[in-house]
Amino acid sequence: MGGTIKDISIVVPVFNAAPALIALQAEIDKVMALEGITYKLILVDDGSEDKSWEVIRAIKNNHPEKVTAIRMSKNYGQHNAIFVGFRNAKSNYIITIDDDLQHPPDEIPRLIKCAEETDADLVYGISGAYKRSLLRKFLRWGFRLLNRMTADDKEGSAFRIIKKGLVDKLVTHDQEFVFIDELANWYTEKIEYIKVRHDKSHVDKSRYPFSRLSKLYYNLVFGYNAFLLRLITFLGCTSSAISILIGVFFIIKKIFFHVQVGFTGIVVSITFTGGVILLSIGIIGEYMRRMYNIMNAKPQSSVSEILE
Repeated sequence: MGGTIKDISIVVPVFNAAPALIALQAEIDKVMALEGITYKLILVDDGSEDKSWEVIRAIKNNHPEKVTAIRMSKNYGQHNAIFVGFRNAKSNYIITIDDDLQHPPDEIPRLIKCAEETDADLVYGISGAYKRSLLRKFLRWGFRLLNRMTADDKEGSAFRIIKKGLVDKLVTHDQEFVFIDELANWYTEKIEYIKVRHDKSHVDKSRYPFSRLSKLYYNLVFGYNAFLLRLITFLGCTSSAISILIGVFFIIKKIFFHVQVGFTGIVVSITFTGGVILLSIGIIGEYMRRMYNIMNAKPQSSVSEILE
């Protein structure tokens, strides 16, 4: 490659991916050698329950100059693990890639070329044909729908190349939950997208069950926008208007039609209003809980071992 990018850091968050790691490192090394690019591979073990850390240590021992191995003290989540990798990356460009070879390393040069040609702060590798189960595709569709409702409708991917300047801004955020794609949109509009291949995972068992993905969506809703606060404001106004209309309706019936007012309307009005109030208190309580965690400096992550 005759481009300007000659040195990169590659951050890989690892979770229960022992079967794929040696092949991943070999593929990355092969691609970088062909392109004439020096690199540092940063493998961040995010509290894996299999033999991932043992495999990472072996890779580090076999390639001491090219690999940094980081072990987190427990599972903090993919984006938190990437942040740990960001803080240990030294190059002017950082690539993030999944640990299971679904994002083929031989597509990395295309990311680099786009970054060189466009001078973008962030380039995503997007696939139109994700090789995932029907459930995962449905969940991904749900995530896109949620994103449209609560934030800017922008595509994202775990396969990306980012300028160090943007990374330096991202890592200033030290709250408990971080979401790279949303934070990046706060700082730059210089974002590009390219189509890339998406291969079958080299890890048979899914590491991200419905419960983990649901938690991610939940954190994203409460962590990066005030959509629900605006929603309860709307519900409060709506319930007030309905309560007033119901009250006026029964007053008119009582005064002009001498109709005996029963308990049905009152019960319906109280139940509806009470439900909205309880829902609102619950949503406000969740936002307050997150503020409490920030005030008490709940850690974003904790590293137990680094092999540089």
